[in-house]
Amino acid sequence: MRSRRALTVFVAAGALLLAGCASGESAQPADDVVTTEQDTTEQDAAAADPTASALTFTATTVDGEDFDAADLAGRPAVFWFWAPWCPTCVSQSPQVRDLAEEYGDQVSIVGIAGFGGLAEMEDFVEMTRTEGLTHLNDESGEVWRHFGITSQSTFAIVDENGVVTGSGYLELDELAARVADLAG
Repeated sequence: MRSRRALTVFVAAGALLLAGCASGESAQPADDVVTTEQDTTEQDAAAADPTASALTFTATTVDGEDFDAADLAGRPAVFWFWAPWCPTCVSQSPQVRDLAEEYGDQVSIVGIAGFGGLAEMEDFVEMTRTEGLTHLNDESGEVWRHFGITSQSTFAIVDENGVVTGSGYLELDELAARVADLAG
């Protein structure tokens, strides 16, 4: 009897939750929930102000080299956020590699690996034959947070002024068109 009552309560709560999600009204915190304003630092400036330069971060590459995004200023860039275990990322890698080879003189293409360890990242780069790209080791997720990225495979398009002009999943033909447009 208890399990039936618990199941009924659970189903009713789920239905109410789904109904609230579909209502079109924005969720508001309850009176007893404490919310805080997010502290905006220089690292998060690009996410807070879409006209701010996104090129305000440093990282370490999968190869162990220092990387300063400010070095990319003055030319457009495409940041490819991938995970070593992501089948979509693996399937995109040949085209990302080809786009980097074709447009690398006009557009910087940088892979940003997350959701895995260094050994997994190195294996991904070798398996996908994307050694010619710069890949950042973002095990801590700092660069992902800097761009507001929450899932892979995601691309962030940055213009020559360092302004993010688009971010999200891109079909391969759409990615190719965006890179060609950036190259001019």
